[in-house]
Amino acid sequence: MAQHQVGASESASALPAPERLYLFSADDLDRAAELVKAGDEDLVRARDAIIAGAEAALAEPIVTVVSGKEGGKFTAPSGDPRDYVSLSPYWWPDPKKEDGLPYIRRDGEINPDRDHYDADKLGNFGEAVRKLAMGYQVTGDERYAERAAEHLRAWFIDPETRMVPRMQFGQFVPGSSEGRHSGIIETNRIRFIADSVEMIGDSPAWAETDDAGVRGWFKEYADWLMTSKHGKDERNAENNHGTWCHTQIAQYALFSGNTGLAKEIVQEGFERVRDQIEPDGSQPHELERTVAADYSCFNLRALTDMGIYAEKVGVDLLGYETDDGRSIEKGIEFMVPYVTGHEEWPYQQIKPTRLDMYNQLFRMATLNMPHADFSDAIEELPPLEGEDLWMVYFWPVTD
Repeated sequence: MAQHQVGASESASALPAPERLYLFSADDLDRAAELVKAGDEDLVRARDAIIAGAEAALAEPIVTVVSGKEGGKFTAPSGDPRDYVSLSPYWWPDPKKEDGLPYIRRDGEINPDRDHYDADKLGNFGEAVRKLAMGYQVTGDERYAERAAEHLRAWFIDPETRMVPRMQFGQFVPGSSEGRHSGIIETNRIRFIADSVEMIGDSPAWAETDDAGVRGWFKEYADWLMTSKHGKDERNAENNHGTWCHTQIAQYALFSGNTGLAKEIVQEGFERVRDQIEPDGSQPHELERTVAADYSCFNLRALTDMGIYAEKVGVDLLGYETDDGRSIEKGIEFMVPYVTGHEEWPYQQIKPTRLDMYNQLFRMATLNMPHADFSDAIEELPPLEGEDLWMVYFWPVTD
């Protein structure tokens, strides 16, 4: 490996990895820290990018689910500004109707009016906390933990700004629905919150009451996902929506201490492998979309996440293969020749493929699946740059 001469800017020291993590592993983080100490050029660049991201996140304002709802605008039908609300992304005014209602679907084309609601606020919050927690992990700089704690308290604990733990009004469609079960998928945008909380867990900035409050929020949300009509309908979705719903419940159950529920939920993964992945690795539900390569990756990431959670409760989903060859690994293998440019993609993809997400998927699979090695595929993808370099550190696939 290329070596890096350590200078003054590299004086920060990584913390020991937390014992409990979800999408990352203590062994991987400790190995990354050792590689930085040894001067490995790729890992040092990744560490420096993480620090740069954390520094930028320090300057970002605290934005919550209630932000921008003064006077009742962009507020859920409940009238409570703490209720999450979002416009369904692919629905547009009907040009044949004077009032545009009801909206009609244009798959893969995002309505810019969606920006007025809560989806971006949720995603930006999740990213800010991730960047700050990762910055704290690789440096021990308390400024990062303090700011991450402020974001977490505002979104999950402060009674004035705490999001109601439900997605009753997500992905509404004007003229036909005040909220749909498909909105539940949007909380996958905070899939790194659990790991982030563990990373700042020993900081003086993070009190036991903070920790209990955030875990309590996710317990309430998992309960709602299990018992509400929206939650039940989303779990029954045959495509990536159903996969992500089960995957989210598994993580939230682990994070809030309900390992029994986590173990029950990850069993669903076996049926999803059988029903969603063909023997050749293709995923028919995702291939029918206008951005089929992206959705194929999206579902595989959900299955891989679920498999990682399953391993933590003694269930081997990542190594599971049916008699006719269906497996998560086979699903990933199916995509490799297309995303690495060796074969032309024969399905619809009306936007450039998110190759950074395939980089993430290949890294997670290589580090977590019993026999998988997608390191060659990673090398054939465009190299990660800028903020995306955090993946090199937190999922260190090295020679």
